[in-house]
Amino acid sequence: LPPYLENARSINIGNSDLSAMTTTALSNLFTAINKEELSNVCLVISDLRAAYERGGELLQSTFRELESEVNRSSVNIEPVSSTSDEVYSVLKTKLFDKLPADEEIVKIANGYKEVIKETKQMGYTNMSPEEMFTKIRDSYPFHPSIKDLYARFRENPGFQQTRDLIRLMRHLVRQLYTGTDPKASRKYLINVHDFDLNDQEMYSKVKAIKPSLDNAIAHDISAGGKAIAETIDKEFDTTITVDLAKLILVSSLADIQNAPIGLSPMELIGYICEPDRDISQAKDRLEDFRTRGWYLFVNQDGKLHFRHVENINAKINSLKDSYDNEIARKEIREYIGSKFKPSIKDCYQEVFVFPGINDIEPTPSKVHLVITQPYHQDGGLHPDYRELFNETPYKNRLLFLTGQRATMQNLLDKAKEFRAINTIVNQMEYEDKVPQKDPQFQQAVSMQEKARLNLLSNAKETFVTLFYPAKDSELYAADFLMEFTSNDFNGEEQIRKVLLERKKLETETTGDNFQKKVESRLFTRKEMLWSKIKERAATNTNWQWHLPGALDNFKNEMIKKEMWKENGNYVEKGPFPKTTSVLVQELTRDDDTGETTLKLSPIYGDKIYYEVNAPATPASLEVAKFNEFKTTELRLSFLCVDSSNNNETGPPVEWVGKITLKYNTYNNSAGKTMMEIASAPPAEIRYTTDGSSPLDNGALYDGDFEIPEDAQFVLAVGVAPKYDVQSETLQVKVPRGPGGGKPGPDIDKNKPLTLFKMQKTNDTEQTYAMLNTLKKHQASIASINITIDKNGKWAELNTDPDSPIDPAVLEQKIDNLRDIIADEDKTTITLEYKNTHYPSGQHFLDWVEENKLELKTFKPSEVKQ
Repeated sequence: LPPYLENARSINIGNSDLSAMTTTALSNLFTAINKEELSNVCLVISDLRAAYERGGELLQSTFRELESEVNRSSVNIEPVSSTSDEVYSVLKTKLFDKLPADEEIVKIANGYKEVIKETKQMGYTNMSPEEMFTKIRDSYPFHPSIKDLYARFRENPGFQQTRDLIRLMRHLVRQLYTGTDPKASRKYLINVHDFDLNDQEMYSKVKAIKPSLDNAIAHDISAGGKAIAETIDKEFDTTITVDLAKLILVSSLADIQNAPIGLSPMELIGYICEPDRDISQAKDRLEDFRTRGWYLFVNQDGKLHFRHVENINAKINSLKDSYDNEIARKEIREYIGSKFKPSIKDCYQEVFVFPGINDIEPTPSKVHLVITQPYHQDGGLHPDYRELFNETPYKNRLLFLTGQRATMQNLLDKAKEFRAINTIVNQMEYEDKVPQKDPQFQQAVSMQEKARLNLLSNAKETFVTLFYPAKDSELYAADFLMEFTSNDFNGEEQIRKVLLERKKLETETTGDNFQKKVESRLFTRKEMLWSKIKERAATNTNWQWHLPGALDNFKNEMIKKEMWKENGNYVEKGPFPKTTSVLVQELTRDDDTGETTLKLSPIYGDKIYYEVNAPATPASLEVAKFNEFKTTELRLSFLCVDSSNNNETGPPVEWVGKITLKYNTYNNSAGKTMMEIASAPPAEIRYTTDGSSPLDNGALYDGDFEIPEDAQFVLAVGVAPKYDVQSETLQVKVPRGPGGGKPGPDIDKNKPLTLFKMQKTNDTEQTYAMLNTLKKHQASIASINITIDKNGKWAELNTDPDSPIDPAVLEQKIDNLRDIIADEDKTTITLEYKNTHYPSGQHFLDWVEENKLELKTFKPSEVKQ
């Protein structure tokens, strides 16, 4: 039909053409065939769509309306099914006269089974050994992958499924037996990849299947030994890479929509496995090919396939070719500089990568690491840098890292590659907004990491010699080996390791050993300028490196230990003459009297003299008790003397005491708020009630004073002019009642008053004193408890709350009770009572004033009139 319709469309018949008439005729034919009378008639429709593309399209468009009718009464007959093993039978029949016996085929199948099993155990493939065994028995002498992979492109336009496959395989078999490198004698099966693309006829046949992959074949797979895969195989003396590339090519030949393309790494390695083949390089060679091929891509399923457009590798190579060596050196400066950036900063503090000589200015405060471009093949230092070292006075401030010139070009190439992939990743992420899950983006990130490691690896091979200053102002060379930790590199850590081994770096900058080093190499005279000592650390190449602040910290430590002394800008080292002194410690202080107990410790002496308010001398009073020296003086001077005269007498040590103030507020009989102030030890007291400074404006305290009603604060200070000592300022907020009125309950001075509040004494003296006060203010008491005790012998008197007793009567009762117990002088009499009756409110107020109490201490519920 296709060739007929192509011709019929060109023959005009009236207003139509022969193809339109054919449509009508065929429609009538289909209808007639379905009649019972024509049950013995068979119509064969041959749709040679692949051979006659235009005619096939015409057939589709012309007979679309007849498809349902045709399908209802037709049977589809495919000459050779690509989904069954029928294709192998055709190929065997067409290409081979005879095949080995079944037992030979079983041996070969078992051989592949064992190889697949070993490869699977290595983790290189996930194919089933048993399944491979079964498939080989059916497909021999062809590899089972042929049916699956060639079936992918059987629907390609222009490809005749059976005929073209036979032609392709016929040429492949001919190459195995008669090509430039006949492989038939050493092959067990004919595999998909066993064709030679350097053969022009085979190349043409493969190219015809999918012409768009022409560039991929020429650049990545086969080009007379110049393609990427061929180059890799030549480097590693193998054929694995080319075989893998051809497998990927066959899996990529489908040229119709939604056709499966590509193979996973495990499928690829499984397909190239065969007896007697070393598969150990397969994974690495495949990875090499992935990172170098220009037309190789990875889809969402992780399957490798070829496309007609250039991939990231091609872009990287294009960008690399556009960079010159100066750009590469700039990349090295930035990246290598970051890897050697100091964080501990004890062996160097600043980094220069590929600097000019004029860019380096050694200073006393910093050690400069200079990473230079290799000059000699043996890793020697460039003469310009040697001259810089020889001319600078700060020779102990330069450290050089260099290496072998032979590897420098490789380092520059890797720097270009690293810059290129960084540019591509940034463009994909920020400009093109490629999702991070996209296979191309993930591949780019993976390549970026590999490029980073390659750059570090080449830097490791390039920078192998460290030059550091040592004895006699000379540069010493040390082998420098970059060691990676978790695929990363810390340059400072590696340099520290070398310098520690060479004893150029010191981490212990305290203690006796460091003191000996400082005093023997830097601090060589009795007294020196500290700046000169630090400068010698920068000029003396015998001096070890350490943290920049270590010398200053050590100086402070030595001064604190009194092993060095600081005299202005100079530092003096010991030993020093021992001079006497006194250590004064305050043990206790009585805040009521101001008496202080001191502990005096003589230093380098055995006698202590003291003087009040003047420097002590050997003619002063001698301290009798070092551990308990009591005084109420405010300024004392102590002098320690060594009676054996072995140590010099040091200057006197002065001790200054302190003045403390106490205060009390109370209400007088007129209800006014009063204040009393006391100092310990006794001192002049000045005070103010208006908030001004008591030192400048204060009145001299000469007794209790009334606090003005409008005063908010009372300020007071104790002053001892003789000793030039004063107390801290006492600040008292004036107590006020609600609304600013008088504090405490309201008292009617003329009415009798009862106080319901417990009062008690602790000893005999207090008891008689309280009774005298009650008698003075004509008060009587009730709810009384009197206890007289003498070593367990006791007598007690209790009264009820409603029977007040006059204090004079109560004294008589106490005397009577004392007569009961002998040795009355040693008895203890205590008194408790709860109710106190005053003839008037005025008597109560007088009692409050005498005891210097405040009315606010009494609750309104405790006072009844």
